[in-house]
Amino acid sequence: MWYAIQTITGKEEEAVNKIERVVEKRVCEYCFLLKREAVWRIQGVCRIHTENLFPGYIFVCTQYPEEFYQQLKAVPQYTKILGKEDGGFYPVSKEEEIFLKKLLNKDKENTVRLSKVEVDKDGNIIACGEPLRYYLGYMIKKRIRLRYVVIRVHLFGRDREILLGIRLEGDTE
Repeated sequence: MWYAIQTITGKEEEAVNKIERVVEKRVCEYCFLLKREAVWRIQGVCRIHTENLFPGYIFVCTQYPEEFYQQLKAVPQYTKILGKEDGGFYPVSKEEEIFLKKLLNKDKENTVRLSKVEVDKDGNIIACGEPLRYYLGYMIKKRIRLRYVVIRVHLFGRDREILLGIRLEGDTE
């Protein structure tokens, strides 16, 4: 099962590396962060880069959450496992995991890729590729010129706004 772990924003990769060194492989199958492709326009040219999809969060896959938590205590400066007030843990729900996997579209690097979009002359999206096509109904904001849209979904116990990068037909890297 997947579990979300809160960490210091900007220190996510350090936390992943520390967990991989400290926590036994038997207890933590893998530890990862989710990234997304984004577009920067520099002097009129679109440049693709990656950034964290959820700044301040990393994810682990474990079948032994209690044992994982005990070993995670050796990494206190980096991590806080998300859980209930009574001290228990809760995994990323099956629906949330399905949502995240659909965003990733089987990407081996855990990166949400840019969605190709086609817009009409008024800037309305008339066609789009994965993963955005699944979530057009969740879109709350679009910035076609800046090459992103924002969707709102319920994740990790609250509503969250997620930026998804887009690529127009004529964009070059």
